[in-house]
Amino acid sequence: MRIEVLGLDYDKRISSFMVNARADYEWYLSKTQGSEENLQIQRDIIRGTKPYKNLRADLKLGCILPTIVLAVRHIDPEITASYNTDDAFIEASAEHIQALTEALVGVGPNDVDIVDGLQRTNALRQTLAELEGADREAFLRRSLRLEIWINIPFYSLAYRMLLLNAGQRPMSMKHQIDILSGGLAEDLKDIQGIEIIRLKDHKRRVRPGQFHLSTLAQAFQAWMQRSPNVDRTNLVVETMAVDEALESLGIDLNAEENAEHRDGFREFVSWIVQLDTLVGDANNRFFGNDTVVLGFAAAAGFAHKNETLNARLKPAMASLLEEAADPDDPLGINIFEQVRKSIDTKKSNVGEATRDLVFRAVREYILQAGTSRLADCWAQSASMV
Repeated sequence: MRIEVLGLDYDKRISSFMVNARADYEWYLSKTQGSEENLQIQRDIIRGTKPYKNLRADLKLGCILPTIVLAVRHIDPEITASYNTDDAFIEASAEHIQALTEALVGVGPNDVDIVDGLQRTNALRQTLAELEGADREAFLRRSLRLEIWINIPFYSLAYRMLLLNAGQRPMSMKHQIDILSGGLAEDLKDIQGIEIIRLKDHKRRVRPGQFHLSTLAQAFQAWMQRSPNVDRTNLVVETMAVDEALESLGIDLNAEENAEHRDGFREFVSWIVQLDTLVGDANNRFFGNDTVVLGFAAAAGFAHKNETLNARLKPAMASLLEEAADPDDPLGINIFEQVRKSIDTKKSNVGEATRDLVFRAVREYILQAGTSRLADCWAQSASMV
């Protein structure tokens, strides 16, 4: 099992180091074991189609795959701390090359995400399964080119991925965010009271504070694009959403306000977890409903990016936490349920209408800086359905 670090580069726009490397198939397949399951919320793995059948045949003949992109967490930052990031061409010392190699040798599958190359990885695994004996051993010794982003923050990776895919759009924005969900989980896992459920856990939400990773990934997209409806079928609208997301992420990456801006979505998730805990087990279904979470996320994102509303967001958050502690009717959930049930299923898509209902109500609550009760805002929002 081998990996060879070839060089080191630094992306000044997203403040992250990238390792150029090559590894044998054995190292790669070992370190990405389980990534397919981790990322099942993205595009389904393509099986049995003619192009991938041809690819497996070519792999047996020794073809070279296009470079695969990985994100790797928990690499000792001291390894790269001494480099001058203003250097246009970083020349990594032999000592640091060796340290990076050792770090990557020791990395575990839980710290590795496939950013670009899931289908190629599946083709490798399927091909390996078809080989035996000496052919199998020879296959595992073949080399693969890798681009490895080390300790890259979630925001930075999201910006880079959306920007590079913006011209060709091989995937929807939703799929691209889903692919980065491992980094998102890493970014949110230390929020007090949260438990992030991955698809491979085969668990369902049974108590406040538990959120499926797929829900949080969609919430991030809703927060970023300021819309609760994240499934885009209209290409023009999808293009506008990606462009707006890039602009938002670009602002968030500005050096002077980097930390404060990047904490915006974390702050939102922390707020939702607190609200979820306060409304209690009796109302577990409220924030267990994806449509509610997406509506809240879109409204908070709308306020976060709006100069006028941004100053009202935190007072509204504080007021809503007080309302959530109301033992009689926290957050006006009873009124919300009545309004939701009154949606005409013959005229509207219930899921989309509910997301819009929540978005408008929470946005109005923030607009008023929490001076009205959310129950009143449900009623106002219902009049627009």
